[in-house]
Amino acid sequence: MVWHEVFPAAASVARGVDIFLRVVGLALVPLVLVRRKDPSSTIAWILALIFLPAAGAILFLMFGRDRVRLPAKRKRELDALVRAQVAAARNEPPSSRRGLSTLPTDSPLERALFRVGQNLTHLRATAGNDVDLLVEGGATYEAIGAAIDAARHHVHAQFYLIRNDQTGHWFLERLVAAAKRGVTVRLLMDGFGCFMLPSNWTRPLTKAGGQVARFFPMRSVLLQPVNLRNHRKIVVVDGATAFTGGFNIGDEYRGGTMPGVGAWRDVHLRIHGPAAAELQRVFFQDWAYSAGRAIDPAGYFPDDVPTRGNARVAIVPSGPDTRTEAIHRLFFGAIVGATSEVLVTTPYFVPDEALLVAMEFAAMRGVKVRLLLPAHSNHQVTYHAGRSFYLDLLRAGVEILEFEPGIVHAKTMVVDSEVSLVGSANMDLRSFRLNFEIHALVHDPATAARLRETFAADCEKSRRIEFAEWEARGWSLRIKEGAARLVSPLL
Repeated sequence: MVWHEVFPAAASVARGVDIFLRVVGLALVPLVLVRRKDPSSTIAWILALIFLPAAGAILFLMFGRDRVRLPAKRKRELDALVRAQVAAARNEPPSSRRGLSTLPTDSPLERALFRVGQNLTHLRATAGNDVDLLVEGGATYEAIGAAIDAARHHVHAQFYLIRNDQTGHWFLERLVAAAKRGVTVRLLMDGFGCFMLPSNWTRPLTKAGGQVARFFPMRSVLLQPVNLRNHRKIVVVDGATAFTGGFNIGDEYRGGTMPGVGAWRDVHLRIHGPAAAELQRVFFQDWAYSAGRAIDPAGYFPDDVPTRGNARVAIVPSGPDTRTEAIHRLFFGAIVGATSEVLVTTPYFVPDEALLVAMEFAAMRGVKVRLLLPAHSNHQVTYHAGRSFYLDLLRAGVEILEFEPGIVHAKTMVVDSEVSLVGSANMDLRSFRLNFEIHALVHDPATAARLRETFAADCEKSRRIEFAEWEARGWSLRIKEGAARLVSPLL
């Protein structure tokens, strides 16, 4: 006797649920088609909805609805409003071509990248910045903490992930202390990344007079698309000092380890100078959307910010509220324009066809292309999907190294020892199409040299992937990689 004979009502309900989920899966297929995204992603979702209707429907409702029209439209409208308000407060023309005269003239590649960055993002390149590269967790947090402790007017902080651990409480205490001194403090957290924080975690900050907002607060994973994540990391202090890069707030970034993957390695930038105002603009736009109200720009964009260094910096944000995929285009342009060297560090590597061909073509024409990736990962599907691209890259002459002490979480690129890119975007489809990301494009020989030194030091702790060895790997790995690559358009 089988169970459905003992429990006929339960069997009937199960059949009804199965039929319902199959109908829902089929009904979602037209929605996938009208999204008009990459064909491989469209096909992958359709196959999932047809052959795995229950799981496919749930996963699509959770992760597939990345470009919802109303939130995107509302954010674009608020971004335009904030840009106009800031431009009026600073007596600037509200134009995407503002500041083109500051473009560097050092090389055609740099001129092209800075021009493309500005035309895609409404932000301007600025000269006279002092840029420091922060590569250790302790030093990074010390620098951020010192800037917050020295704040006189405001602290604006925005992070994707904040842990409820020792480092998280240290960060909260810095913000609370600043608010108690009378400094205006605003903290913007991503709803998905900070979902695990207790609901009362920010209460000390709000009691001290600080303000807190969440970007897409998580209320229901089925009724709102969890793919819309704000992955940016920004701190702006008094409109003159700013931080951005790959560091979130958590013990693992300070030098702790994560079970199964080891230590955490990252890179951040500290910027003194006019580029801080461009990061401020991005924060203003994200705050207006999250808090439902714009910040009066008066007092937040000082005119007397000293030009302390020689670095030219362009801030390049991107997100699913636009169709430009600005950071993807910047990566592509840097690789295809390289003449001697491309050094890429990224923790999550799932390139699209354009970037894959760009790297292969650069290597074939004699450019030294080197990829530094983690030997261990906290996202196994992404990890194996990335490794499925190794063979074609190795065959073209790309050098691939896997960092063995732990996870290399830095997102950096150095091209021809001239162009430096540091930010929050991984080299994967999620960062290019789904997340709200930010990168800094830097022209500064000292920054490029320091990034190259950091890359070389990390390579000494890495294992080089040899073509013959990789071609001879076992079938179990090949199957894992093939399966992961099949679903990579959904990642």
